[in-house]
Amino acid sequence: MPNIYIKLKNISETVYFQSIMGTYSHIAWVRTQDPAKGIMQITPTEDQVDQVMKILGYLKNEIEFEEVDSI
Repeated sequence: MPNIYIKLKNISETVYFQSIMGTYSHIAWVRTQDPAKGIMQITPTEDQVDQVMKILGYLKNEIEFEEVDSI
């Protein structure tokens, strides 16, 4: 499965991000890769990558983050 990594601008939003993505647990798993840097790892199921990217696009209206390469 492909991994998507994002870096939260405000690391205090880690729990908020995880809570929102947790409602989509049927299409992706989310874990904090590096808490100090606000790096989150999103692992979508192979057939849901496009859907996860759409969700992340919508979330950019609520939470500031950028997609980054794996660490």
